[in-house]
Amino acid sequence: RESYDIRAPFNIGGTTYEISNMKADGRFNIVKSSKSVEETKPAPDLTKGARVPSFTAKATTGKEVKFPADYKGKVVLLDFWATWCGPCVREMPNVVANYEKFHELGFEILGVSFDRENAGDKVAAFTAEKKMPWLQIYEGQGWNTAIGKLYDIHSIPSMLIVDGDTGKILAGIEARGPNLEPAIKAALDKKLESKKANK
Repeated sequence: RESYDIRAPFNIGGTTYEISNMKADGRFNIVKSSKSVEETKPAPDLTKGARVPSFTAKATTGKEVKFPADYKGKVVLLDFWATWCGPCVREMPNVVANYEKFHELGFEILGVSFDRENAGDKVAAFTAEKKMPWLQIYEGQGWNTAIGKLYDIHSIPSMLIVDGDTGKILAGIEARGPNLEPAIKAALDKKLESKKANK
């Protein structure tokens, strides 16, 4: 999940490098640059078992959300989406159905909207119409939304199922469509087993 623009200097581990002697056959050299640029942070590991980057943000309700700290004892779906995203809109009935089925068993959702500036009313109307009662974070920054950048999200819908106690990813971005329900069920079963073991 790491990439660099070869047309410009890039900083890894505090040292700035650049590409030189690029050949037509694809060979090139990486050399220390005489320029200095800000370090490029590696993309977060969003694979199963990794811990999610934590963040604090304000939901559309005005409530401050600390993720994953506010979801202790829960299994939570972190859902990156937008009202303008066709695949997100098509996936939403599946997300809502799973929320209704599993919410009382300890399943929560936190939405992160990639909607653009001045779309707050549209997001509110959409979530009301589609019966999405969970918290939504909307910054009005589109692809530059801070949480999207923190998680290095480049396509939506993207979903992560997270253990609210440990912050560990229980299922990655493949947990969509027909894969969503079994992933939630497996995560809830695992949490129930863990609670029993700790009694």
